[in-house]
Amino acid sequence: MIKRIAVLWFLPLPLLAQTGATAMFPPEAACFQRQYDAAHLAKHPQQQVVDIALTPAEGQVVSTSLVVDIAVTLRGTGAHYIGSAYCEPEGAGLSCGMEGDAGAFSLSLRNGGALLLAVSPLGMSFENEQDFLTISGTGGDDRTFLMQPVAAADCF
Repeated sequence: MIKRIAVLWFLPLPLLAQTGATAMFPPEAACFQRQYDAAHLAKHPQQQVVDIALTPAEGQVVSTSLVVDIAVTLRGTGAHYIGSAYCEPEGAGLSCGMEGDAGAFSLSLRNGGALLLAVSPLGMSFENEQDFLTISGTGGDDRTFLMQPVAAADCF
């Protein structure tokens, strides 16, 4: 058991990050997106987000982190908000912290190449030109988002 830990200890961190990034974001999955329809929103009256998209940022890997950009559209107003996060490998997925201590989330792969974003209890905060939006990680209907891979050209 100690020998296994010692072997993992000396693996270079950029290799671990790139392996996680490659598994979650293969070249053909330039974006993960979910647009919620009226039927889904009727069943989830507390859900604020009607569209969400996540994509690797330009340059993708900084040091040992994968940088991702996230865009959300708010229910009712149609306002768009953006944020960025730095993701590190954790277990079979990625653990991500929003830039500027604006919350956290985790990413994990699901069947069919889907990506599950789970908001941490810290929530997630976004901004646009007018104001800020915070999604709660402990209440409401915006705690998990199951997104499908889409081509960059099809991503909002």
